[in-house]
Amino acid sequence: MGIRHRTSGYRFQTSDFGLQNCRKRLKTISVDKVIALLILCVSLNSCSGEKSEGAKIQDRLDNTEIKYFTNGKKLYTQYCANCHQESGEGLGTLMPPLKNSDYLLKDVPGAATIIVNGLSGAITVNGTGYNQPMPAIPSLNAAEVTEILTYISNSWGNEYGGVSLDEVSTVLKK
Repeated sequence: MGIRHRTSGYRFQTSDFGLQNCRKRLKTISVDKVIALLILCVSLNSCSGEKSEGAKIQDRLDNTEIKYFTNGKKLYTQYCANCHQESGEGLGTLMPPLKNSDYLLKDVPGAATIIVNGLSGAITVNGTGYNQPMPAIPSLNAAEVTEILTYISNSWGNEYGGVSLDEVSTVLKK
């Protein structure tokens, strides 16, 4: 009893799939062929020309800003993701997106006041109206706000670049 290959007609025996048979077949593959296949796989993978999101962020941010970004992701998850979602896409017409948000990206440092003081009233983001209040988070200090803004403004395709602690501190003092 065996399994017949549809195209070639070859009849595989159940013994063809046994562990011993696999070991025998693997022994017939030369080390040179394995190395050549590995080189081919690696080179094909590196030819995509696309940088990963992490590589793009490292190109855009300096070491301090990368630290802000990393810490900001944790803070974003804790304080912001329930409404704006992990994906930054918001909640339909209830909560605005932060991903590719024209509202956010026109004044990233200015968004610090929204995080700390909250926001009420109608706003328009990417042509869609929102009128759900955003609660204030006054317990956050300027460094934490900078970290959140660095994360938001460099995630999900946003390419704002670094957010300065000095700039955020100045905005929050007003």
